[in-house]
Amino acid sequence: TAGCDISMQSGLYWKHLPDLVKSGRVPMSVVDTAVRRVLYVKKAMGLFANPYRSLDPVREARDVRRPDAIALAREAGRKSMVLLKNEGNLLPLKKEGKIALIGPAVSQKGDYPGPWANFPDYESCVTVEEGFRAALDGKAKLTVARGSDYEAPIDGEIDKAVRLAKDADVVVLLLGESASMSGEAQARVDIGIPAPQLALAEAVAATGKPIVILLRHGRALALTGAVKAAPAIMATWFLGSETGNSIADVVFGDYAPQGRLPVSFPQASGQEPFYYNHRRTGRPQLTADKAYKARYREVTDEPLYPFGHGLTYSTASYSATSVSAASIPWGGSVTITATVTNTGSRPMHEVAQLYINDKVASLTQPVRSLKGIKHLDLEPGQSAIVSFTLSRADLGFVHPDKKSYAEPGAFDVWIAPNAAAGTPATFILKAGA
Repeated sequence: TAGCDISMQSGLYWKHLPDLVKSGRVPMSVVDTAVRRVLYVKKAMGLFANPYRSLDPVREARDVRRPDAIALAREAGRKSMVLLKNEGNLLPLKKEGKIALIGPAVSQKGDYPGPWANFPDYESCVTVEEGFRAALDGKAKLTVARGSDYEAPIDGEIDKAVRLAKDADVVVLLLGESASMSGEAQARVDIGIPAPQLALAEAVAATGKPIVILLRHGRALALTGAVKAAPAIMATWFLGSETGNSIADVVFGDYAPQGRLPVSFPQASGQEPFYYNHRRTGRPQLTADKAYKARYREVTDEPLYPFGHGLTYSTASYSATSVSAASIPWGGSVTITATVTNTGSRPMHEVAQLYINDKVASLTQPVRSLKGIKHLDLEPGQSAIVSFTLSRADLGFVHPDKKSYAEPGAFDVWIAPNAAAGTPATFILKAGA
């Protein structure tokens, strides 16, 4: 048993342990010791005196869904959303005119808590339809249709969705994954939008109406067709009980998006596994001849949306990255700086990111590694100088001896809005005495 007292998922103990004990391969004393340790923990937790100690109706009434907890859930949802695309500043939407809200879960509460939410209170969840109606407060006409289920069509629903889209000024499509499609043991061969939903998106796009895509998902998605081509795309993940209010706050501009991608979105499912801090291949492109570069034939090597990417309702510019010294001694440090400017007309929250690359090392290093972030709140036209300080300890990596330490040599550094942006500056870490 290797000291494992409880086996929860494998089923190996109940299947094999009785015969192993009978044969003498596992002494009963080993089982007794494991049982004793489990019982000791339960006794220490007070479960023998009160096995239902965590189920306290008084405490539940006092602590669950307190106003401050609900407000925090709403705030967490707003901050978690990532604006991937916003052509023509389609977002934020105005609270006027006619809006069609379409998608498998715009009104269904069952998926809102997301994967691994045991015994959730579905009725307390705010749907996207409910959030939109509360935000609009009668100022705009909102029409709603499912369009399809997540993984199966629904008779007549695409036709209904198209009728609503034709009559609307703008369409909001909530597409993606159900809670049961995400989470533990739910790997997918094709991480695109499921076919019934993609057919829905294509039919709605054919109306020519502007479309906002809201993605519901627990992973990076490979976006294609009308979904990829939509002028505005927002990653909303699984936002919990305040989902509808959080999304409405951002879509209608009461709160500007500020989330950043924790994963890279690939061009196609076949690019997976896809991550920003990959190692170099043995075939980098050194000339204009691409024939023998390590690449895909059908798509570019670059992500559709890179790690760290995230737009807001204003725009930012980054100056060139600069370093305080061209070289630093073994025990010294270097300061990396850049100027970030709000070039838009609205206040913004920007997340400046520091990346490094060890250009030559005894072990292959990632093309970029995130080393720090800085949060900036900028008024229109305002600039701020962002600075990071790196020492030898920040430049190290784990060696075969299982110790982390740096090696002398050249390092590229970037201060950028995401893992694919920016022009690097370079400094050299000199060898120690």
